[in-house]
Amino acid sequence: MDRRRSTSLLDAIYGMDLRAPDWGPLLTLLAATFRSHVVALQVHDKHPRRGRLTQSIGLSDALLKVHRNTSCQRPWFERGVGTLLSQGIADDRGLMEDDELRATRYHAEFMQPAGIAHGMALCLYQHRPGDLAVLTINRGAAEGCFDEAELALARSLLPHLRNVYVLQQRLSWLEGQSQRFRSTLDQLSKGVAMLDAGGHLLFCNSAAGQMEAGRLFARHPDGRLTLPYAPDDHRLQQALAKLAADTAAAPTVLQIHSRAGQLCGMLKLCPADMLAGAQWSESRVSVIAFIKPLELPAATTLTPTLRTQWGFTPAEARLAQQLMEGLSLDEAAECTHVTKNTVRTQLRSLFDKTETRRQSQLVRVLLELSYV
Repeated sequence: MDRRRSTSLLDAIYGMDLRAPDWGPLLTLLAATFRSHVVALQVHDKHPRRGRLTQSIGLSDALLKVHRNTSCQRPWFERGVGTLLSQGIADDRGLMEDDELRATRYHAEFMQPAGIAHGMALCLYQHRPGDLAVLTINRGAAEGCFDEAELALARSLLPHLRNVYVLQQRLSWLEGQSQRFRSTLDQLSKGVAMLDAGGHLLFCNSAAGQMEAGRLFARHPDGRLTLPYAPDDHRLQQALAKLAADTAAAPTVLQIHSRAGQLCGMLKLCPADMLAGAQWSESRVSVIAFIKPLELPAATTLTPTLRTQWGFTPAEARLAQQLMEGLSLDEAAECTHVTKNTVRTQLRSLFDKTETRRQSQLVRVLLELSYV
């Protein structure tokens, strides 16, 4: 065989899109190389005699229908499946006499109308003896049986065909698993988004999509997640950079404010590199974002709620609400006309009563536990 033919076949094998495979160009090239007019990729269930064509060239729609109805009667599989499974390749030489072959229904209804007199099969995948993927190359009587050079070329191609087929099946399975995972996320009432290492939104579930439409968060023209309030967005980009640099970093909780600076939601960023790829088949996902809109009660009802739930004094409840609304300690002191030392004393008391140590942790606990 011409070495250039072998090279072109390998180029066609490895040039296929693994996620959306089209075997047509390769089948056409195989037909030209092996002087074949019918080449097919087919799979078989628990009974090797039964199977279906997944892609083929050289067969009319009528013959494809005949193949489906008569596939359980393939004489070559009856005689050659043992060799195919043990050696990975089998051809029709010595399988059965011509008279015996012509007497079969499969020959009369499919092989003869298709002009098939000789065939070769390559086993691309074998999970169990009866779970097979096979590539068949068939030609007419004028071309004769496959010679040793042709069989040698087929054997040299077989490992490459197997590699590509298995990769395609694996990617197809992963894609299906990813779609099932995303479908599950769509059933959740809470907003969930998946981001890559650069902060680009790869997926938003239905709830997050509604939040995006409501402008709780936004999408930069290049696809990156952004927040409407500039200080929040700055903290978001810092947090994403930290998570991208350290996949073992702790989750980060951020407040979301409107453009006017009013607290309207919470954003929790969790690193997900290894888990996303191994468990959800989402190899590009680096960060999982949980998004929660907030509707804070009016001041007249919020203070009693905080006092009752946490045992805050009126002044402490007022400070807690101000921190939840995004005010700094200085701003809270100015609003209530007290000194900064007084506010700091109240803050320490809030830490004690909520069993927290930092202001960010305090706000997160109050937001997450006060309005369930």
